[in-house]
Formats: sequence, C-alpha cells, structure tokens
Amino acid sequence: MQNKNKLDEKPKKKPRKTILGAFFTREEPDKEYLPELKDQWASMEKGKRVKFIIGAIVGLVIFIAALVLAYMVISRIIS
Repeated sequence: MQNKNKLDEKPKKKPRKTILGAFFTREEPDKEYLPELKDQWASMEKGKRVKFIIGAIVGLVIFIAALVLAYMVISRIIS
C-alpha cells in the first residue's frame, strides 16, 4: 500500500523556462539542502574540515592564477 502511495506522488514537472526567464526568475529553495549540509559538516572530524578549507583555498588560488595567466597570454597576443 505504501509503495502505491509513493508512485502516486510523482514529482511535479517544472515548466520549461526561456533563456531570458532563467535570468529573471528564482528557483524554489531546497529546504533539505542546508540541514543536510550542516549534518555533514558536523559529522566531519577536525582534520577533514581543515583539509576541506585548505583545498578550497588552493582551488581558488589556482583558479585566479589561471585567469591571470589567460589575461596575460591574450594581452601579449593582441599587442
């Protein structure tokens, strides 16, 4: 009986958005995301948290360095 109820509760289909509409409309917030994220963060050990933060910072530095390098290459090609 419960399986039949689950089948009846199909997720609602979202209407297709236009390209312009995608820029001006807001998505519905996911109410399960933030509590789940907080649970995952709380379950991480201190060492794993530090590795996560260091990895995020290193990734940001690499991304910024790639942008600067691309800018320098393009500016040298143009001049």
